[in-house]
Amino acid sequence: MKKLAFLAVVLLAIGTTSLVAQAKKAYNPRVVDIGYCVTDTTNPFIGWLTNTVKGLAKADGYNVQIADAGGDSARQLEQMENFIAMRVKVIDLMPVDPNNVQEVIKKAQSQGIRVMVAGTDTGVQDFMMNIDQHACGEDIAQLCIDWVLKTFTPDGKASSLPAEAKKLKVIVIPDFDTLDAKNRSDGIIKRLNEFGKLDVVMAAGETMTMTQAMSIMENTWQKNRDAVAVCTYNADSAVGVNNYIMGLPGVDRSKFGVFTGDWSQEFQGLLNSSLKNDSVCRATMRIVGPVIDGKSIPLPEATWIYMKDLYAGKFTYGHWEKDTIAPAYPEAK
Repeated sequence: MKKLAFLAVVLLAIGTTSLVAQAKKAYNPRVVDIGYCVTDTTNPFIGWLTNTVKGLAKADGYNVQIADAGGDSARQLEQMENFIAMRVKVIDLMPVDPNNVQEVIKKAQSQGIRVMVAGTDTGVQDFMMNIDQHACGEDIAQLCIDWVLKTFTPDGKASSLPAEAKKLKVIVIPDFDTLDAKNRSDGIIKRLNEFGKLDVVMAAGETMTMTQAMSIMENTWQKNRDAVAVCTYNADSAVGVNNYIMGLPGVDRSKFGVFTGDWSQEFQGLLNSSLKNDSVCRATMRIVGPVIDGKSIPLPEATWIYMKDLYAGKFTYGHWEKDTIAPAYPEAK
């Protein structure tokens, strides 16, 4: 009897192992499981996020295909149509234009494809993840304020800043293309104005790209050469400002700072370089990721968890998740 009982346990273990092996998904490069439609992978943050998610998915046996719209909303619609035709199970969408994707999202849903929207609310989706953009903008402004107090006052107090007639000047390069962009930009402007101790100057244009930021900064600088800081909508535009300032002769780089939102490994390198003033990027608000089951999960891992959840037809974490944000500063090597 003991031998039979032992044999039964062994057979059960073998059967369980077999079931586990069968349940594990085998990676097939010829079958696209999930379509990842994003705005522009030349943006360091988006490039880092999408490639990390793709790697996590592959390790689990899933093929995530990245569709880079290159900032073109019409191209993004075509890419979504392609994923619908390929009969993927999930589409993760970072919309170029959140106002023109509703019909294609509904089309995907009508064919059983679950649509996850990241960053910008389209009003139509199965699952949404983003941050409080207005709060992010206020936090970006606060990073700037804290640095100004540390750099230009002996005691770090607002009362020690120059008098009204000699306010230190801060330039804001916003972006108002989408509701979320507007909310973040409004948050930056609101907090700086509430502080009341700085001369807030709106740049001669708006952008979220590096090349445009360089051009806007050049035009704005002509009448604002006494500015000590710049707040931008995102890290890509901050890089443009940094490139412009670093190319100028006669600027005291130790007394100039750029502050923004979003993060990538490349941008962290610029933050680190600011310790020796080889960059003027001083801090950014980084999207850390949501809290899942009581634990803070990094953004790429959380994105993949949600994707896989939707792939399996589950809504374990509800239909809307808010990402948390935290400041990223220079790190000494």
